[in-house]
Amino acid sequence: MPVIFRWIFSGCMSRSLFTMTVLLSIYIIIESFDKARHLGSGLSSNLMIEYILLKIPFMVSEFMPIIILVGSSVYLIELSRHHEMVAVRAAGLGINKILTPLLMVATLAALLSFIIGEWVTPTTNKRLDTIERIHIQHKQAQKQGVQWLKDGHRFFRLTPLSNSTFALIMLETDKQGSWKKRIDSSKAQYKNGAWLLHDVHISTPSADQGMQMQQHKTFTIRSTAGPEATELPKPRYMHASQLYHYIKDLEHAGLSNSAYSYALHKKFSAPFSCLLMVILAAALCLHSGDRNNRASWGLILTIALGLAYYILSNASYLLANSEHIPASYAAWLPSLVFGGVAIFLLLKKEGN
Repeated sequence: MPVIFRWIFSGCMSRSLFTMTVLLSIYIIIESFDKARHLGSGLSSNLMIEYILLKIPFMVSEFMPIIILVGSSVYLIELSRHHEMVAVRAAGLGINKILTPLLMVATLAALLSFIIGEWVTPTTNKRLDTIERIHIQHKQAQKQGVQWLKDGHRFFRLTPLSNSTFALIMLETDKQGSWKKRIDSSKAQYKNGAWLLHDVHISTPSADQGMQMQQHKTFTIRSTAGPEATELPKPRYMHASQLYHYIKDLEHAGLSNSAYSYALHKKFSAPFSCLLMVILAAALCLHSGDRNNRASWGLILTIALGLAYYILSNASYLLANSEHIPASYAAWLPSLVFGGVAIFLLLKKEGN
């Protein structure tokens, strides 16, 4: 591994870790003061500490792009102010020799962000919401209500009972929307791609005999639309594979999946933005010679653009949920916009 690579890699890594430590310290202080006002009214000191610790993985995953942006910007400004960039350029090394170790740091950060977002925060978010809802907001645990599920020309009305069982009503129609059959079951379970019904009453309209009635102790309905398509779990509780299959279930049921599609694409677009933030930092903070004032303004501009990135991310999330733009496009929009700006500025700098 070349010396120049190790030098830049270790420098950028140390500044990024320091930036992360500072941001987490600020968060812990602010969050402690905010939650301390709930002590004694349902929130104990142990629960408050647990809440803060559980939220750290979410904060790391959420703010990793800004951590990499600030950390790499600070390091590049240090190189410029100490005239080390002059030596690098004088040695005939191009921008690729500088960007490669920076991109390696960003890649490691992106992998860490993805791992936390995929395997850690889905579990911690559940516990965080429980503490927030029960011990801070003093609300009862949420219960699932009656839901409707569409499977082709069949409509299922599910009323939750207990132990993953439902009271079920199924209405089947023809292509013109006319009623063909109704099935009532006092207890139904979904397993292996089928509904197993108990105490079943089947009603079928007939032009000759009026209404035909049948009764069965048990009855089976094959269907790819199971109860998981109506439970409406929060996207922040789900892994990528769960989101993917859940989106397919919702599509099959004819239900909106914008929030889940956005969450799935965001799992990949957010870590990828770490790479773009390094390019943006290089475009704004990498200078040769004595340009301290210009470098300082570059740091201010990178922080401002980092904040703008999160504003655009929140705006794209709202647009996706309201279905004004496709969810997949909304999830990648901030990365596309800031990636394009970063590459343009870097090419312009190198062109000069």
